[in-house]
Amino acid sequence: MAERNNNEVNILSTLYVHPNLSRSDLSQRLELNKASVSEYTNKLLDTGIIRENGTGDSTNKGGRKPICLEINYRYGLCLGIDLAPDEISYILCTLNLEVVSEGTIRTTVSSANVIDRVTAIIRKAVKMAAAYTGGLLGVTLAIHGIVDETDIRFTPNYDIYKCDLHAELGKLYPGLPVYFINESNASALCEAYAQRIKNLVAVNIGRGLGAGIVLKGRVLHGVNGYAGEIGHVVIIPDGKKCNCGNRGCFERYCSDEALLEYYNSLAAKPITTIKELAERRAKKQPEAIEAIRYNLKYMALLMNHLMKTIAPEIIVINSDLAYYINNYAQTLQDMTSKTYKQNVVIRPSAFNHKSVMLGSVYLTIQEFIHAFAQFTQPASTPSR
Repeated sequence: MAERNNNEVNILSTLYVHPNLSRSDLSQRLELNKASVSEYTNKLLDTGIIRENGTGDSTNKGGRKPICLEINYRYGLCLGIDLAPDEISYILCTLNLEVVSEGTIRTTVSSANVIDRVTAIIRKAVKMAAAYTGGLLGVTLAIHGIVDETDIRFTPNYDIYKCDLHAELGKLYPGLPVYFINESNASALCEAYAQRIKNLVAVNIGRGLGAGIVLKGRVLHGVNGYAGEIGHVVIIPDGKKCNCGNRGCFERYCSDEALLEYYNSLAAKPITTIKELAERRAKKQPEAIEAIRYNLKYMALLMNHLMKTIAPEIIVINSDLAYYINNYAQTLQDMTSKTYKQNVVIRPSAFNHKSVMLGSVYLTIQEFIHAFAQFTQPASTPSR
């Protein structure tokens, strides 16, 4: 049975990456005999997870045109939740990342309310997915902190590590696969999948700062999920106090919170958003220009650290600064090349902060495909 399931999973994985393959194509790619491929694909067709999709080209010898197969992308829905300290964003997608529903809830997230907030979103997703054969196939929560599989080890900007969120969700939705991922890792997954790049770093900048690292197509987690915590690398000994307990961390010089704090120390009229800062810079306000210069100086240093230690093909910047200031990434690229003699490509994210949600959905899809045999029934309703 295990071998049968593995072969079915391999067929699903192959069709997800390479749609519209015939049974003969699958036989060659997976080195399985044609009879076995037919047996496995017929079973998958019966479940509805794959479907026949027209005919392909005939061979040079002529004969009947082969029937092509593809994933049934509307078999079920996958939910991605970006669980940030001050807002919760979610996106519900089909298996080809077609958006069915999305939304953002502005709220202060804490250990006291996180279960109620998350279950309200899941409850809505389960209802919407009921019309699909597979129902809700899974949910991934992007956590702004250190995650070790289902264990939230530390979240410096909110206290959800104090509750066992995974266990509580498991009690409420026992039939629903629930996964956790660090939010920067989710962003990196999205960028790597969208750009078909096997080695990249995605730098997520908001209230905090983190990096998701993809090497040879796989997310680097490190021991206990600590890889990519670049925001808490100390660059200035005895520098500014950080929420992690140390002083002089990158996060205290490169995050949005740090940038707004620095700008407000210079300007007579304080602001609360990066958009406001970008607008004042566009009007050539000296304090805004100085604040961006200050940010770029430390960001260039951060880029140098990543380039020297990871050596990626691309560094993707996922921040409001890169979104609101057109030449931000290019300026950072020029500074890095000139100051540190580094030429790794730096790009702004094409998704902005939505990359976290999309990466979470993509992880859910990956997990569903790799464990398909376990998830052939719609998710159960809450146990209470």
